[in-house]
This record gives sequence, C-alpha cells and structure tokens, in this order.
Amino acid sequence: MWHFLKAVFRVGGHIIVAYFSWIRKFAKKVAIIPFEYRYKKLRKLLIRLSKALDIEHHVEGLENVPKETCFFVCNHLSAYDPVSLICLLDKPCTFVAKKELQNKPFAGKVITGIEGQFLDRGDLKQSLRIMMAVEKDLTEKKDKSWIIFPEGTRNKDQMHNIPEFHHGTFRPAYKSQTPIVPVAIYGTFRPLKKKPLYKRYPVCVEFLKPLCYEEYKDMTTQQIAEVVHDRIERAVTFNLKAKDHQLMLKYNKKNYRFNQIF
Repeated sequence: MWHFLKAVFRVGGHIIVAYFSWIRKFAKKVAIIPFEYRYKKLRKLLIRLSKALDIEHHVEGLENVPKETCFFVCNHLSAYDPVSLICLLDKPCTFVAKKELQNKPFAGKVITGIEGQFLDRGDLKQSLRIMMAVEKDLTEKKDKSWIIFPEGTRNKDQMHNIPEFHHGTFRPAYKSQTPIVPVAIYGTFRPLKKKPLYKRYPVCVEFLKPLCYEEYKDMTTQQIAEVVHDRIERAVTFNLKAKDHQLMLKYNKKNYRFNQIF
C-alpha cells in the first residue's frame, strides 16, 4: 500500500492537473494539435509516473529502432507494458488497446489523445476494421509508429513460455510493407500488484533486429508470427529473465528470492 501512496504523493497532483488541463483537450482535438506535441507531453508525464512507482528501465537494442515508421511487436505481461515502451521511445508511436479501456476516464482519454485504436476481442468484424485502420495509417506513412501485442491478452504466468501470436495482427505491417521490430519485455508484472513487496522495480526491455519487408515478403502472416514469436521468446528466456534476476537481487536483497520471482 505504501508503494502506491508514495507514488500518489509524488505525482498524483501532476496527473490530476494534466487530466483536466490537457489530456481531455488532446482527446477532443486530435485533428488540430500536432501528434508529436501530444506524444512528447504524454511521454514526459509517464516518465514521471514510472519514477514515482520506483520503476527502473534497463534497455538494450535501441539502435535497432529504424528512423522511419515501423511496427513494434511485443510480448504482453502487464497493463504497464505500453507505458514502459512509450517511456523508452522518443519516436512518436501509439498502440491498439482492448475496448474495455475506452470508457475509463483516464486511460480512455490518454489512448484517444495519441490516436490509439480500441479492439473488441469478441467481435471479429470490428477487429478486422481496426487492423485495416492501422494498415491504412501505416500505408500513408503518417507521423507515428504502432505498438501491437499479438498474444491478444496478458500472459499471467510469467514462468511459462510466451503464448502463440495471432497472425492476423501482422497483416497491417505485411500489407503496408513496414519494418517489424520485435520487442522483448520482462518485469512489468510486479509494480502494479496490490501488495508490492520491493523497493525498486527493474523492467528489462530489448529491441531486437527489425524484420524488413525484403525478409518477410515471401512469408505468410502465420510464418511471420512464428519467426517474431521465437525471437522474442529466446530474448526473454535467455537474456531478460537472467538479467531481471540479477537486478532484483541487487536492489532487493532482503526480501527477494529466486522462488519468489513474481
């Protein structure tokens, strides 16, 4: 409980002021206010929130992020995953979120303000429309990249392998011939738990080598999904989990044990 109270004390006032002064405004005036300005302002607030929650990002492979518009594909562990990625990416981007967030006062306005899309996982036709909208945006090479979590839902058992990726989520990149950047993430499942145990929360992120159109143009979306899935799973299994364990031992010596990895 103290973990969250401390965060509220540090940044709660800034979030409330931001919500009433510009977050709602951004959601209403996406056609008027430049996307890059909206993104930078939100990113600054989210970086402040991460620090207030005692989250430390440890990132590798930022040199692999192309300068042009790209399609980030990431494994999904927590609602904090997109927040961490936005904190790390000064390259303006947005993401596809579950429809349930659309009516949430804060999250819904934030996602709308950066022109994210809301996906109804129980409606196949609506999901297809959303993917086509992302494809159109990428084809037009607008001023933003996209973040996708192709598992379709969070992986709640971090000790198990990453679930299979839904190959349909790769259609926007395939059709628009956009570079696909696999992203491996680990550690975001700890900070938002109801009873946080630790003083500091490392989040490990690795941006892997992009898969360019020339490499995947002769593949099916199913094959692309398998290639990207395997690259991310290898990075999480053989790099990020080991790195996370060492960082947790370093920062939380008194109450962290290997069998208490969560």
